[in-house]
Amino acid sequence: MTNGNKLTLSYSKLLQRLLLGEKIPEKLFSSGINKSLLQQFADENILLTTRQRTKYVYCSSADNLHIFLSQQFGITDLEKYIQFLEKEETTRAEATENASNSKHKKGRIFNGFFLKTYLPFTAKIENQIFPLQPVTGTWIYIENYKTLEIDNDLTIVGVENTETFTFVENYKHHFTDIKPLFLLRYNNNSYIEWLQKIPNNYLHFGDFDLSAIAIYITEFKNKLKNKDCKFFMPENIEELIISSKNKKDYLKQLNDKRVKGLNFKEHNEVNKLVELIQSNKRTVEQEILMKSKIHIP
Repeated sequence: MTNGNKLTLSYSKLLQRLLLGEKIPEKLFSSGINKSLLQQFADENILLTTRQRTKYVYCSSADNLHIFLSQQFGITDLEKYIQFLEKEETTRAEATENASNSKHKKGRIFNGFFLKTYLPFTAKIENQIFPLQPVTGTWIYIENYKTLEIDNDLTIVGVENTETFTFVENYKHHFTDIKPLFLLRYNNNSYIEWLQKIPNNYLHFGDFDLSAIAIYITEFKNKLKNKDCKFFMPENIEELIISSKNKKDYLKQLNDKRVKGLNFKEHNEVNKLVELIQSNKRTVEQEILMKSKIHIP
């Protein structure tokens, strides 16, 4: 079980409501364990929070939530798991049926990552050619990544936010100078093993804040030695940061352990962005770039 936690009955019932498309006030997750669980799910972009004054939690992808529950908690059927928790007495067989083992320990079922593109690229797995451009509303999950082959001139664009990944075609006006293949990592090392093996350049597309830069450095760049790695920045990034009203996230991220443990000056490609964020004490979410599409003729 991730971080030694298991899902509480109250948290599981909240997840059940989220799977039905409901938006739930964040305050309902305020208890100690549930608050910690929410943070865990939010860190992996499984659950998201609205930006309104009253914050609501919602699930952008039921499929991702089901996979995360299965992989991280061994829960393949949330309804049965809730029934299991509601019983006063259960047998070991019932526990095994509703989780990966009787102690609800973490179990990894999937070992891969997601890819997608809005261009007609193809790839090979075991010499079988297949399209990388998925049908609208779907993603491509690569499990047999060890035999995955792509063209060397494609740039791998790492995306952290599942919602951005889902609607990545709405950002394509920012990537006209490259051939982008978008990657959404899963909670394993498969994506790194594959990126280490291929010669393609890597571009990170995340929010414009210290935590996102820290993820880029610790989860990608530091593991991809001798590879051309960059952090995407739009030409008007200075204007976006100066005009941003988001100071709360900046202050919050100063306590991020990944941020505290980094010397950003050692990474030249992000120096300008870090200085802009620190001097203005503001952050910018990548979703603002999707809105800018309306200004493109």
